[in-house]
Amino acid sequence: MPGSGYEEKMHWSIENKMTCHLEKICTNCHAFRPLSCEQGEEKGICLMDPIFETFLDEIVEKDNFEGCQELVRKKIFSGEQEACSLFDPIDFPEDDPEMLDLVEEFDGVSVQQTQYYGSVETGYSFQDHSFTWLLEHDGRLQKLRAEYSDRSREERRMAVDMEYHSSPAVQMFRKLVGENAPPDELPGEVVALAIDPGYAPALLTVGTHEILLGRVDEGMSLLLSLVDLPSDTEDLRIIIDKAGRFLLDRQDSSRALELYEKAAKIYPDELLFQEGIAACFPREKK
Repeated sequence: MPGSGYEEKMHWSIENKMTCHLEKICTNCHAFRPLSCEQGEEKGICLMDPIFETFLDEIVEKDNFEGCQELVRKKIFSGEQEACSLFDPIDFPEDDPEMLDLVEEFDGVSVQQTQYYGSVETGYSFQDHSFTWLLEHDGRLQKLRAEYSDRSREERRMAVDMEYHSSPAVQMFRKLVGENAPPDELPGEVVALAIDPGYAPALLTVGTHEILLGRVDEGMSLLLSLVDLPSDTEDLRIIIDKAGRFLLDRQDSSRALELYEKAAKIYPDELLFQEGIAACFPREKK
């Protein structure tokens, strides 16, 4: 699973960095990009490999492997192999307690991700149940919501960013290797929304997925709640407009109008919402 290699490296470093040096193997190199970890064996690709040069921006910044799937299949290898002469070891602070605490906290979040994704104690899935229902009945999400309710905004943001953005990479890797997700695995956006109910990208993604799965009322409730987020929320207006365009693309102009009108009352000078309102009427007349 993408990201799991970083978890193990973080955990190993915290326990051992005071007593020994990193072994000269690929998994301990900055250039190694973990893609899976099964039965303790980590596999990935080397970002120093010239064959991936044209894809680096997509891989590093967006976790997007869509343009190089065949290359990944050919080049994936075990991180346990001896590193080459370009070995650039991962490094951690040795004398800064505050930075060590940050690394430990980040590692804690990563370990939790593995725990919640791998849990089979409930059998509930987002495919079969709405987010609201899962939050009330699924112990994994209940534990996350309770745990992070008292955390700082920065801590919640670190956790939700990791959960939300790791999900596409996980799906891409499974597509590459032909692997199916466990039936009760919760998508990263669902986990992210449990951690932070005000995370706009997750509200958009979970809300649209609810609608696609036929749970229209639940989905609209989430999409409408975007408008109630603080006005300084990153990319809020763009995200609200994406929700409206999603509804328009489904030819659901009445619900799109509801969303745009609610947004326009709070942001009357926002051109995006005025254009959205205008876009609803031609479709209503058809």
